[in-house]
Amino acid sequence: MVFFCLTICFPVIGLCITPGTACSQEGAVVIPETVLVEPGSFIMGMDPESSQYGVDGYTGATEFKEAPAHQVTITKPYYMGTYEVTNQEFAEFVDEGGYGVKEYWLIDPADNEPELTGWTWKEMAGRTAPGHTAASWDLSADPYWRDDPYSFHADSPVIGITWYEAYAYCKWLSDATGDTYRLPTEAEWEYAARGPESNIFPWGNEYLSAVQMCGDPGSGAMANCWLSEEQMHQSSLKTDTVWASMELGTGIAQPVGSYPEGVSYWGCHDMAGNVAELTNDWFLGNYYPFRIAAGQTVDPAGPPIALPPFYIPVPLFWMDPARTQRSTGYKLDPVGADNYSPYGATYPLRCSHRMFGFRFMGSSMVGFRILKEAE
Repeated sequence: MVFFCLTICFPVIGLCITPGTACSQEGAVVIPETVLVEPGSFIMGMDPESSQYGVDGYTGATEFKEAPAHQVTITKPYYMGTYEVTNQEFAEFVDEGGYGVKEYWLIDPADNEPELTGWTWKEMAGRTAPGHTAASWDLSADPYWRDDPYSFHADSPVIGITWYEAYAYCKWLSDATGDTYRLPTEAEWEYAARGPESNIFPWGNEYLSAVQMCGDPGSGAMANCWLSEEQMHQSSLKTDTVWASMELGTGIAQPVGSYPEGVSYWGCHDMAGNVAELTNDWFLGNYYPFRIAAGQTVDPAGPPIALPPFYIPVPLFWMDPARTQRSTGYKLDPVGADNYSPYGATYPLRCSHRMFGFRFMGSSMVGFRILKEAE
């Protein structure tokens, strides 16, 4: 999806309007497109005995992260990002100078983390733009993401994003527009993916085989998702050019909105596959039973304090508290995969799938989606 902007201005009221963007007298700010999500109730999570949705290991739920399935109620409407935030949209944050403004990195008390954590990390790391182990943005290049082998289109999702960078972007966008933008809670994210009918997948409840779900943009496939080499050669939803990298176990992030067949009930694209997405909640394994017992099923948030994601910290780096990620990326991640599933390491596309991501780490398979609060 490429943005072509035609700006219409009304000098009398000092307002400019551009489809897909907002303009002010200071200049244009590209605003991610959103869809309205109405209040309602849905079933959040999934029970591991739902094996009919995991016959080949692609969707088997794990008790550790997703059980039990339980009803959750969302009482307020909100606007969810139609797409994942793109390279072009995040570049606005950098170009307008927001990336270097301390106030955007300060953590609000409601988000249960010391205020200066993000800014301190940025300054100590010398961070100036997104990056991951394979590539970082080059602010002297045009475009900045030119050398990223996994996300190199203006309308591809920005990757290599840490939680703090996504958080700062939302605060900058709020300041630039006058609206309130933030990362969604897990419940808000899952409701936007499942809808009031509590769909197992964004596109519905029908279980499809891996080779039916994953494929080329425009092929009828539901998502940009990883296939084994054997599955790749069984799939009719591919071309040798696009899928050649799959033989190396890599793949790339596709431009947002490339899989309209996989759109969710509310109209959100890429809620399964493409890139995993950051949320505002802390991650804790086996958390749902505690939340249910406490009666926290109306507009629920994650754990109120930062804890290691596991009770038994193996390996040791799991001692670091982590934020929750939803969806899954364009390839199988051995850390993000369902390594605790009875089906073995899986590649989950179900809406209930949860995994964790450390706040200071950027990944080539992780991006984010914004939420705008309704007035």
